[in-house]
Formats: sequence, structure tokens, C-alpha cells
Amino acid sequence: MDLNEEKEAFREWFQSQIPETQFPQIAAQVLFECMNCNECCRGEEYGPVDREDLLVIARSFELSEAEAEARFTNPDPEERVGYRVLKSIGPERNCCFLDEKAHRCMIYESRPSICRTFPMLNPDPECEEVICFYPECLGTAKFVDMLREKSRDPDVKKEISRLQKGTERLDVLKLMQFVWLQQMAGKTAEAEDICRITGVKIPSRDSAFKRDCLAYFLMTISTDGLDEYEYDGKG
Repeated sequence: MDLNEEKEAFREWFQSQIPETQFPQIAAQVLFECMNCNECCRGEEYGPVDREDLLVIARSFELSEAEAEARFTNPDPEERVGYRVLKSIGPERNCCFLDEKAHRCMIYESRPSICRTFPMLNPDPECEEVICFYPECLGTAKFVDMLREKSRDPDVKKEISRLQKGTERLDVLKLMQFVWLQQMAGKTAEAEDICRITGVKIPSRDSAFKRDCLAYFLMTISTDGLDEYEYDGKG
């Protein structure tokens, strides 16, 4: 298969398999900034991990997969095939990898995919909305404040208009978002292969990419109701 055939096959797969609802989620995750409030590391929620996640964690501790599984995980209460859940400890049911004193994840560079993509790309959201705005998450609160401000910005409105008129630019942005998602998940080889096939560049969270993601998000997601959002966390 030559490069043109690879490109056509990938585009057919991309258009048929990646739902449109995922792109505003990726855009939101690009814009989201974690504030280290640690609320997502506490409580009765269970952090699911698959075999790939376990292998990464095991390597970071120089353990076998079986040792990492026994030491850091429990069976999945929901009995999802191929998944375990991270152990919770203490009265607040903290994730076993949360350093309470330092307010940080002890395996941040090796954290599971669920942690890399929370909260805007949560695969099991608490509601049926495309985007879930979690009231306990300080990063979400800052994100909502930013949206309230930027949705009224004339320059941002101009970027939205440009994006709406540029079909090719919009297609490239979606590809770049998908590549960025692969990078976020630690799938560097996959990201580079997509760039090779499609000709798009590997994106960074620079001002241009973030600007386009903001315009895309505001173009596709209604901001009605944002004024009703209230932060209920501790930060």
C-alpha cells in the first residue's frame, strides 16, 4: 500500500469511527489546566486500569505485571472485561498513588489513561452531556471562568467565524486534535504514524493550537447555562 492509499484508508476509518462529539471533548482537554486540587483522587469513585496501564505502572516501579496488579489494584466492581481498579486507602478513600502531603500524584508520568484524560474526556461521565463540568474540580471552575470571559471576546468570535468558513482548516484541526489525544495517552508511535500518513504536524499546546481549540469548542458547544455553574470544592 502506497502513501496515498494509506491516507485514504485512514481518512475513511477516521470519518467512520471517531464520533463528532469527541472533538469538542479533546478541545476542552487541550484547554484544561489541572490546579492540583486532588479532588479526582479522592472519594468512592474507582479508577479503572487496563493491561496497558498496568504494564506502564509496573515498569515505573520495576515490578512484574502480576506484582503491580496485586500491590496496587483490586477487582473491578463493575466486572468490566480486561479492567482492574486502583486501590483506595484511608478514611477519604484516596487513590493509593496520591501523596497527601505533597498534593501530587506519585506516578504522574506513568499515570493511567483515565487520569490523563479526566475530566473533559472521561469515558464514563456522570451525565449524558458531551462535556461534564464537575463542581468539585478547581481546574473545571477555572475552565468555566475562562469560557465565560472568552465567549464575549470579539477576537475569539472572529476566530470562530474563520474556522466556520474554512472546511480544510477544520479537517486539519480535527486530525491534530486526534494526534494530540494519542500523545496524551502515551501513544507516541501512533501519533507519529498518523502525522506521516496525513501530513499534519504534531501539535503542541502553543497559543495557535489552543486558540483554534477554543474557537472550535465555542463553535460546537453551547455556553448557555454556564452562569449557573458553581464551584463546590475546597480550593
